[in-house]
Amino acid sequence: MGIGLSGSLEDFGIADVFQLIGQQRKTGVLELVSANRRVQLRFDDGAVVTAAPAVGRATDTDPLGDMLVRCGALTRDQAEQAQNECRAAAQTLETMVVDRGWVSEDEIRGVEELLTRNTIFEVLRWESGSFDFRAQDVEHSRDPGTLLAAEQILMDGLRMVDEWRAFGHLIPSDANVYQRVGRFETYAEDLRDSTPEKLERAQRLFSMIDGRLSVRRVVDLSRLGNFDGTRILADFREAGLIKPMNPEGVRQLQRHSRAQRGRGANIGRLRVALATLLPLILLATLAVWSGGAPTPMEPGRIEMRSFERLQEAYATRRVRKALDAYRFVEGGWPPDLQELAIRGFVSEGALTPPLSRPYYSARRAEGVVVLAPEH
Repeated sequence: MGIGLSGSLEDFGIADVFQLIGQQRKTGVLELVSANRRVQLRFDDGAVVTAAPAVGRATDTDPLGDMLVRCGALTRDQAEQAQNECRAAAQTLETMVVDRGWVSEDEIRGVEELLTRNTIFEVLRWESGSFDFRAQDVEHSRDPGTLLAAEQILMDGLRMVDEWRAFGHLIPSDANVYQRVGRFETYAEDLRDSTPEKLERAQRLFSMIDGRLSVRRVVDLSRLGNFDGTRILADFREAGLIKPMNPEGVRQLQRHSRAQRGRGANIGRLRVALATLLPLILLATLAVWSGGAPTPMEPGRIEMRSFERLQEAYATRRVRKALDAYRFVEGGWPPDLQELAIRGFVSEGALTPPLSRPYYSARRAEGVVVLAPEH
Protein backbone atom coordinates (compact mmCIF):
# COMPACT_ATOMS: atom_id res chain seq x y z
CA MET A 1 0.00 0.00 0.00
CA GLY A 2 2.89 2.33 -0.77
CA ILE A 3 1.08 4.64 -3.19
CA GLY A 4 -2.54 3.57 -3.24
CA LEU A 5 -5.03 0.77 -3.15
CA SER A 6 -8.12 0.27 -5.30
CA GLY A 7 -10.64 -2.51 -5.64
CA SER A 8 -14.18 -3.78 -5.36
CA LEU A 9 -16.11 -3.75 -2.08
CA GLU A 10 -17.42 -7.22 -2.90
CA ASP A 11 -13.84 -8.58 -2.84
CA PHE A 12 -12.32 -6.34 -0.18
CA GLY A 13 -14.93 -5.03 2.30
CA ILE A 14 -15.05 -1.56 3.84
CA ALA A 15 -14.16 -3.02 7.24
CA ASP A 16 -11.00 -4.54 5.76
CA VAL A 17 -10.03 -1.21 4.14
CA PHE A 18 -10.55 0.68 7.41
CA GLN A 19 -8.54 -1.88 9.34
CA LEU A 20 -5.64 -1.75 6.89
CA ILE A 21 -5.48 2.07 6.95
CA GLY A 22 -5.62 2.10 10.75
CA GLN A 23 -3.06 -0.63 11.34
CA GLN A 24 -0.57 0.90 8.92
CA ARG A 25 -1.32 4.44 10.23
CA LYS A 26 -1.77 5.80 6.73
CA THR A 27 -2.41 9.42 5.75
CA GLY A 28 -4.46 10.11 2.65
CA VAL A 29 -7.92 10.17 1.07
CA LEU A 30 -10.23 7.18 0.70
CA GLU A 31 -12.94 7.51 -1.95
CA LEU A 32 -15.88 5.13 -1.94
CA VAL A 33 -18.42 4.80 -4.75
CA SER A 34 -21.70 2.87 -4.75
CA ALA A 35 -24.42 3.36 -7.38
CA ASN A 36 -24.84 7.15 -7.61
CA ARG A 37 -23.24 7.84 -4.21
CA ARG A 38 -19.63 8.96 -3.80
CA VAL A 39 -18.00 9.86 -0.49
CA GLN A 40 -14.52 10.79 0.68
CA LEU A 41 -12.86 10.03 4.00
CA ARG A 42 -9.66 11.81 4.99
CA PHE A 43 -7.17 10.08 7.27
CA ASP A 44 -4.21 11.42 9.22
CA ASP A 45 -1.80 8.86 10.65
CA GLY A 46 -4.53 6.19 10.64
CA ALA A 47 -7.18 8.41 12.28
CA VAL A 48 -10.30 9.81 10.63
CA VAL A 49 -10.26 13.58 10.09
CA THR A 50 -13.52 14.03 8.17
CA ALA A 51 -15.99 12.05 6.06
CA ALA A 52 -18.48 13.63 3.66
CA PRO A 53 -20.12 13.25 0.25
CA ALA A 54 -17.59 13.98 -2.48
CA VAL A 55 -17.79 17.21 -4.50
CA GLY A 56 -17.20 16.60 -8.19
CA ARG A 57 -17.54 20.09 -9.66
CA ALA A 58 -16.83 23.56 -8.31
CA THR A 59 -20.51 24.39 -8.67
CA ASP A 60 -21.64 21.44 -6.51
CA THR A 61 -23.13 22.24 -3.11
CA ASP A 62 -20.58 22.12 -0.32
CA PRO A 63 -21.51 19.14 1.94
CA LEU A 64 -20.65 21.01 5.14
CA GLY A 65 -22.66 24.05 4.03
CA ASP A 66 -25.62 21.82 3.21
CA MET A 67 -25.37 20.18 6.64
CA LEU A 68 -25.22 23.57 8.37
CA VAL A 69 -28.46 24.54 6.59
CA ARG A 70 -30.16 21.25 7.43
CA CYS A 71 -29.21 21.66 11.11
CA GLY A 72 -30.56 25.22 11.21
CA ALA A 73 -27.17 26.88 11.72
CA LEU A 74 -27.27 28.77 8.39
CA THR A 75 -29.96 29.89 5.97
CA ARG A 76 -29.81 28.54 2.43
CA ASP A 77 -28.99 32.03 1.13
CA GLN A 78 -26.10 32.40 3.59
CA ALA A 79 -24.65 29.03 2.59
CA GLU A 80 -24.85 29.87 -1.13
CA GLN A 81 -23.33 33.31 -0.55
CA ALA A 82 -20.47 31.83 1.50
CA GLN A 83 -19.78 29.15 -1.11
CA ASN A 84 -19.68 31.68 -3.95
CA GLU A 85 -17.31 33.93 -2.01
CA CYS A 86 -15.12 30.93 -1.09
CA ARG A 87 -14.62 30.13 -4.77
CA ALA A 88 -13.52 33.70 -5.47
CA ALA A 89 -11.28 34.03 -2.40
CA ALA A 90 -9.87 30.47 -2.31
CA GLN A 91 -11.01 30.21 1.30
CA THR A 92 -12.68 27.33 3.13
CA LEU A 93 -16.37 27.60 3.93
CA GLU A 94 -15.86 27.04 7.65
CA THR A 95 -13.38 29.92 7.83
CA MET A 96 -15.73 32.16 5.86
CA VAL A 97 -18.83 31.62 8.02
CA VAL A 98 -16.86 31.89 11.27
CA ASP A 99 -15.23 35.16 10.14
CA ARG A 100 -18.70 36.51 9.26
CA GLY A 101 -19.93 35.66 12.75
CA TRP A 102 -22.70 33.46 11.35
CA VAL A 103 -21.51 30.30 13.12
CA SER A 104 -19.10 29.76 16.00
CA GLU A 105 -16.03 27.53 15.72
CA ASP A 106 -17.51 25.10 18.24
CA GLU A 107 -20.72 24.80 16.25
CA ILE A 108 -18.80 24.26 13.02
CA ARG A 109 -16.81 21.48 14.67
CA GLY A 110 -19.94 19.86 16.06
CA VAL A 111 -21.75 19.87 12.69
CA GLU A 112 -18.62 18.60 10.93
CA GLU A 113 -18.39 15.67 13.36
CA LEU A 114 -22.11 14.99 12.86
CA LEU A 115 -21.58 14.87 9.08
CA THR A 116 -18.64 12.50 9.55
CA ARG A 117 -20.65 10.13 11.77
CA ASN A 118 -23.60 10.10 9.37
CA THR A 119 -21.35 9.44 6.37
CA ILE A 120 -19.44 6.57 8.00
CA PHE A 121 -22.67 4.99 9.24
CA GLU A 122 -24.01 5.16 5.69
CA VAL A 123 -21.00 3.60 3.95
CA LEU A 124 -20.71 0.77 6.48
CA ARG A 125 -24.14 -0.41 5.28
CA TRP A 126 -23.06 -0.53 1.64
CA GLU A 127 -22.86 -4.03 0.21
CA SER A 128 -21.38 -3.18 -3.17
CA GLY A 129 -19.27 -0.55 -4.86
CA SER A 130 -15.61 0.34 -5.24
CA PHE A 131 -12.88 2.00 -3.23
CA ASP A 132 -9.75 3.97 -4.04
CA PHE A 133 -7.20 5.08 -1.43
CA ARG A 134 -4.47 7.56 -2.31
CA ALA A 135 -1.66 8.31 0.11
CA GLN A 136 -1.18 12.10 0.27
CA ASP A 137 -0.86 14.95 2.72
CA VAL A 138 -4.11 15.95 4.43
CA GLU A 139 -4.31 19.53 5.71
CA HIS A 140 -6.55 20.25 8.69
CA SER A 141 -6.65 22.30 11.88
CA ARG A 142 -7.88 19.51 14.16
CA ASP A 143 -5.93 18.53 17.27
CA PRO A 144 -4.46 15.10 16.42
CA GLY A 145 -5.22 13.98 19.96
CA THR A 146 -8.96 14.45 19.37
CA LEU A 147 -9.09 12.28 16.25
CA LEU A 148 -10.49 8.77 16.59
CA ALA A 149 -8.48 5.86 15.21
CA ALA A 150 -9.96 4.08 12.23
CA GLU A 151 -10.20 0.82 14.22
CA GLN A 152 -12.26 2.51 16.98
CA ILE A 153 -14.63 4.11 14.49
CA LEU A 154 -14.94 0.78 12.70
CA MET A 155 -15.88 -1.02 15.93
CA ASP A 156 -18.46 1.61 16.86
CA GLY A 157 -19.84 1.67 13.32
CA LEU A 158 -20.23 -2.09 13.05
CA ARG A 159 -22.01 -2.13 16.43
CA MET A 160 -24.48 0.50 15.16
CA VAL A 161 -25.08 -1.40 11.92
CA ASP A 162 -25.81 -4.55 13.94
CA GLU A 163 -28.23 -2.72 16.26
CA TRP A 164 -29.89 -1.01 13.27
CA ARG A 165 -31.18 -4.38 12.09
CA ALA A 166 -33.21 -4.64 15.31
CA PHE A 167 -35.06 -1.31 15.07
CA GLY A 168 -34.61 0.08 11.55
CA HIS A 169 -37.86 -1.51 10.34
CA LEU A 170 -39.85 0.64 12.81
CA ILE A 171 -38.82 3.80 10.91
CA PRO A 172 -38.73 2.48 7.34
CA SER A 173 -38.20 5.82 5.55
CA ASP A 174 -36.76 9.19 6.52
CA ALA A 175 -39.40 10.81 4.29
CA ASN A 176 -42.22 9.65 6.59
CA VAL A 177 -44.05 12.12 8.81
CA TYR A 178 -45.17 11.23 12.35
CA GLN A 179 -47.59 12.73 14.83
CA ARG A 180 -47.67 12.51 18.62
CA VAL A 181 -50.32 10.27 20.17
CA GLY A 182 -48.87 9.77 23.66
CA ARG A 183 -47.32 11.74 26.51
CA PHE A 184 -43.58 12.04 26.94
CA GLU A 185 -43.96 11.85 30.74
CA THR A 186 -45.12 8.24 30.38
CA TYR A 187 -42.03 7.41 28.35
CA ALA A 188 -39.74 9.25 30.81
CA GLU A 189 -41.22 7.31 33.74
CA ASP A 190 -40.23 4.03 32.10
CA LEU A 191 -36.70 5.41 31.66
CA ARG A 192 -36.32 6.93 35.12
CA ASP A 193 -32.98 5.11 35.53
CA SER A 194 -31.59 6.72 32.36
CA THR A 195 -29.13 9.60 32.43
CA PRO A 196 -30.50 13.17 32.36
CA GLU A 197 -28.65 13.71 29.08
CA LYS A 198 -30.47 10.81 27.40
CA LEU A 199 -33.86 12.07 28.61
CA GLU A 200 -33.08 15.62 27.44
CA ARG A 201 -32.15 14.39 23.97
CA ALA A 202 -35.31 12.29 23.75
CA GLN A 203 -37.52 15.16 24.90
CA ARG A 204 -35.89 17.53 22.41
CA LEU A 205 -36.63 15.11 19.59
CA PHE A 206 -40.18 14.47 20.80
CA SER A 207 -40.97 18.20 20.84
CA MET A 208 -40.15 18.46 17.11
CA ILE A 209 -42.69 15.84 16.01
CA ASP A 210 -45.64 17.91 14.80
CA GLY A 211 -47.32 16.01 11.96
CA ARG A 212 -45.58 18.18 9.34
CA LEU A 213 -41.82 17.64 9.56
CA SER A 214 -40.33 14.52 8.00
CA VAL A 215 -38.07 12.12 9.88
CA ARG A 216 -35.13 13.53 7.92
CA ARG A 217 -35.92 17.09 9.03
CA VAL A 218 -36.56 16.17 12.66
CA VAL A 219 -33.31 14.20 12.94
CA ASP A 220 -31.29 16.98 11.27
CA LEU A 221 -32.68 19.71 13.53
CA SER A 222 -32.09 17.60 16.64
CA ARG A 223 -28.41 17.14 15.65
CA LEU A 224 -28.43 13.67 17.17
CA GLY A 225 -27.21 11.93 14.03
CA ASN A 226 -28.98 9.42 11.81
CA PHE A 227 -28.37 6.42 14.08
CA ASP A 228 -29.20 7.95 17.47
CA GLY A 229 -32.09 10.05 16.16
CA THR A 230 -33.74 7.13 14.35
CA ARG A 231 -33.21 4.82 17.33
CA ILE A 232 -35.05 7.23 19.64
CA LEU A 233 -37.89 7.60 17.11
CA ALA A 234 -38.10 3.80 16.95
CA ASP A 235 -38.35 3.73 20.77
CA PHE A 236 -41.18 6.28 20.59
CA ARG A 237 -43.07 4.22 18.06
CA GLU A 238 -42.58 0.99 19.99
CA ALA A 239 -43.84 2.73 23.15
CA GLY A 240 -46.93 4.03 21.32
CA LEU A 241 -45.95 7.72 21.60
CA ILE A 242 -46.01 8.43 17.86
CA LYS A 243 -47.69 7.05 14.78
CA PRO A 244 -47.11 7.66 11.07
CA MET A 245 -49.41 10.00 9.21
CA ASN A 246 -50.81 8.88 5.88
CA PRO A 247 -49.62 10.99 2.93
CA GLU A 248 -53.09 12.44 2.36
CA GLY A 249 -53.23 13.60 5.99
CA VAL A 250 -49.89 15.37 5.58
CA ARG A 251 -51.09 17.05 2.38
CA GLN A 252 -54.32 18.17 4.09
CA LEU A 253 -52.35 19.68 6.97
CA GLN A 254 -50.07 21.50 4.55
CA ARG A 255 -53.08 22.79 2.58
CA HIS A 256 -54.68 23.90 5.85
CA SER A 257 -51.51 25.79 6.82
CA ARG A 258 -51.45 27.54 3.42
CA ALA A 259 -55.14 28.37 3.74
CA GLN A 260 -54.58 29.78 7.23
CA ARG A 261 -51.82 31.99 5.89
CA GLY A 262 -54.12 33.08 3.06
CA ARG A 263 -56.93 33.94 5.49
CA GLY A 264 -54.43 35.79 7.65
CA ALA A 265 -53.32 37.79 4.61
CA ASN A 266 -56.95 38.70 3.74
CA ILE A 267 -57.68 39.72 7.31
CA GLY A 268 -54.49 41.78 7.32
CA ARG A 269 -55.55 43.60 4.14
CA LEU A 270 -59.00 44.21 5.64
CA ARG A 271 -57.47 45.67 8.80
CA VAL A 272 -55.23 47.95 6.74
CA ALA A 273 -58.25 49.12 4.74
CA LEU A 274 -60.24 49.78 7.92
CA ALA A 275 -57.32 51.57 9.50
CA THR A 276 -57.16 53.84 6.42
CA LEU A 277 -60.89 54.51 6.03
CA LEU A 278 -61.98 54.79 9.66
CA PRO A 279 -60.09 58.04 10.41
CA LEU A 280 -61.53 59.60 7.23
CA ILE A 281 -65.07 58.59 8.24
CA LEU A 282 -64.56 60.01 11.74
CA LEU A 283 -63.16 63.27 10.36
CA ALA A 284 -66.09 63.59 7.97
CA THR A 285 -68.56 62.95 10.79
CA LEU A 286 -66.90 65.55 13.01
CA ALA A 287 -66.99 68.03 10.16
CA VAL A 288 -70.73 67.55 9.76
CA TRP A 289 -71.38 67.88 13.50
CA SER A 290 -69.22 70.97 13.83
CA GLY A 291 -70.65 72.57 10.70
CA GLY A 292 -67.33 73.07 9.02
CA ALA A 293 -63.95 71.62 8.28
CA PRO A 294 -61.95 70.14 11.14
CA THR A 295 -59.33 72.30 12.83
CA PRO A 296 -55.93 71.55 11.33
CA MET A 297 -53.21 70.16 13.59
CA GLU A 298 -50.32 72.32 14.66
CA PRO A 299 -47.41 72.26 12.17
CA GLY A 300 -44.80 69.62 12.99
CA ARG A 301 -47.07 67.85 15.47
CA ILE A 302 -47.98 64.22 14.71
CA GLU A 303 -50.28 62.33 17.05
CA MET A 304 -50.88 58.58 17.01
CA ARG A 305 -54.32 57.64 18.28
CA SER A 306 -54.82 54.69 20.63
CA PHE A 307 -56.50 52.69 17.84
CA GLU A 308 -53.46 53.15 15.60
CA ARG A 309 -51.14 52.16 18.42
CA LEU A 310 -53.08 48.94 18.89
CA GLN A 311 -52.95 48.31 15.15
CA GLU A 312 -49.20 48.90 15.15
CA ALA A 313 -48.59 46.61 18.12
CA TYR A 314 -50.67 43.82 16.60
CA ALA A 315 -48.94 44.08 13.23
CA THR A 316 -45.50 43.96 14.88
CA ARG A 317 -46.41 40.83 16.84
CA ARG A 318 -47.67 39.21 13.64
CA VAL A 319 -44.32 39.76 11.90
CA ARG A 320 -42.42 38.44 14.92
CA LYS A 321 -44.57 35.29 14.99
CA ALA A 322 -43.97 34.80 11.26
CA LEU A 323 -40.20 35.00 11.90
CA ASP A 324 -40.45 32.27 14.56
CA ALA A 325 -42.53 30.10 12.20
CA TYR A 326 -39.99 30.59 9.37
CA ARG A 327 -37.09 29.53 11.59
CA PHE A 328 -38.98 26.46 12.83
CA VAL A 329 -39.86 25.31 9.31
CA GLU A 330 -36.69 26.35 7.43
CA GLY A 331 -34.17 25.75 10.19
CA GLY A 332 -32.74 29.28 10.23
CA TRP A 333 -33.56 32.97 10.16
CA PRO A 334 -34.58 34.55 6.83
CA PRO A 335 -32.00 36.77 5.10
CA ASP A 336 -34.48 39.69 5.25
CA LEU A 337 -38.13 40.32 6.07
CA GLN A 338 -39.18 40.26 2.41
CA GLU A 339 -38.39 36.53 2.43
CA LEU A 340 -41.39 36.05 4.77
CA ALA A 341 -43.72 37.39 2.08
CA ILE A 342 -41.95 35.51 -0.72
CA ARG A 343 -42.33 32.18 1.10
CA GLY A 344 -45.96 32.90 2.07
CA PHE A 345 -45.56 33.30 5.84
CA VAL A 346 -47.16 36.76 5.68
CA SER A 347 -48.81 38.86 3.00
CA GLU A 348 -46.81 41.60 1.29
CA GLY A 349 -48.98 44.21 2.99
CA ALA A 350 -48.18 42.83 6.44
CA LEU A 351 -44.64 44.22 6.16
CA THR A 352 -45.97 47.75 5.77
CA PRO A 353 -48.17 48.62 8.76
CA PRO A 354 -50.95 51.25 8.91
CA LEU A 355 -48.55 54.21 8.92
CA SER A 356 -47.07 52.99 5.60
CA ARG A 357 -43.51 52.79 6.82
CA PRO A 358 -42.00 49.30 6.37
CA TYR A 359 -40.62 47.22 9.18
CA TYR A 360 -36.97 46.38 9.26
CA SER A 361 -34.87 43.90 11.21
CA ALA A 362 -31.47 43.61 12.82
CA ARG A 363 -29.35 40.61 13.78
CA ARG A 364 -28.48 40.32 17.44
CA ALA A 365 -26.71 37.61 19.42
CA GLU A 366 -30.09 36.08 20.26
CA GLY A 367 -31.25 36.05 16.63
CA VAL A 368 -33.32 38.37 14.46
CA VAL A 369 -35.03 41.33 16.11
CA VAL A 370 -38.01 43.01 14.44
CA LEU A 371 -37.80 46.81 14.73
CA ALA A 372 -41.02 48.74 14.50
CA PRO A 373 -41.19 51.57 11.93
CA GLU A 374 -41.09 54.37 14.47
CA HIS A 375 -37.69 53.25 15.83
